[in-house]
Amino acid sequence: MKDKAGSTISSKQLIFLIIGSQIGIRLLYLPREITGIAQEDAWLAMLIATIVPIVSLFLIDRLGKRMPEMGFTQMSQALFGRFFGSILIILFIVYVIGFESVVVRIFSEVTKLYLLPRTPLVVIVFMFIFTVVYAGSKGARVIGRLNELLFYLLLVNFLVLMIPIGEADYTNLLPVGEAGWDGIGRGVLIAAQYYAGIEILLVFYSLVNRKDEILKAGIIATGITAVLYVVIVLICESVFGVAGMQHQLFPGLVLLKVVQIPVIERLEFIFLFFWMGMGARPAINMGFAASLSLTQLLKLDEKKYLPYLLMVIGLAMYILALLPPNLLTVFDMARYAGYGFYVIGIVYPLIYLIMAFARGGKVKQSA
Repeated sequence: MKDKAGSTISSKQLIFLIIGSQIGIRLLYLPREITGIAQEDAWLAMLIATIVPIVSLFLIDRLGKRMPEMGFTQMSQALFGRFFGSILIILFIVYVIGFESVVVRIFSEVTKLYLLPRTPLVVIVFMFIFTVVYAGSKGARVIGRLNELLFYLLLVNFLVLMIPIGEADYTNLLPVGEAGWDGIGRGVLIAAQYYAGIEILLVFYSLVNRKDEILKAGIIATGITAVLYVVIVLICESVFGVAGMQHQLFPGLVLLKVVQIPVIERLEFIFLFFWMGMGARPAINMGFAASLSLTQLLKLDEKKYLPYLLMVIGLAMYILALLPPNLLTVFDMARYAGYGFYVIGIVYPLIYLIMAFARGGKVKQSA
């Protein structure tokens, strides 16, 4: 497939793109969510959960190797016909809008709570969506470079989150296995949702210039995400304990209040200031993927019309992000949206691959 929406990206940029799609504002509250189910074994559930994105990666890579020159839209219509293929594409777009609107709302709530308490939420959400639309309209290549730049900033912020490690009580991690296989299993089911973002490869596979390096890039990206997730869960769990964690809405931020640095009074403010760009990455990446799919579905010129369709998708995210009456409702929505990852990340590539095998790989691009 010829790329008109910002040229291709390298396999190195794909690593940063996947990490950027997986790690966002959810890093700051996932320790509470996982420990609420898997207890002291939350870190173990987080580690085991990496199986899910790896399976998704292998399925998408296998599918892409059978149809390397077709994008997601062309592939859908070639395998399932124009009608059913279009439905699958639309469901993917709806998934992106729903999932990322939750991300936008949570990040906006954190920004209002810690940085801009007097700014109306509608204004903060608008600023966030504007950033998503502006960055996404620049194309795949610019998005790849942006994710690469923000990755290094992520590492700096992650080092900041490790400052409270001196206050850790490692007995809070014991006993290992206390949650039992049932608790760990349910924890894995939730933890795997935090690896959502790997499914962006459905759209970006055809945009990567070295197809032979995609699998390796995906494994590296998921491995880095897993390390960051497991470490932050271990730190939060050892500092707060399982019971204490449930009283912290965003334990990743509260960590920064545990230690006192003489020259810095409110470390969480500085952290959030630099986190703002990283919090926008998942919505930028997935928003672009959805708008590119919609542009191709409507058979419009990507370079000319993609920014306008991204505005439409951004508007839908804006409206949906403001619908929930409070943050607790948003967290409930996030849990339901997380299950959508299993559909798009596992079921989609699986049924696509089955259909490709059934048709013997002899498929023609829909006219």
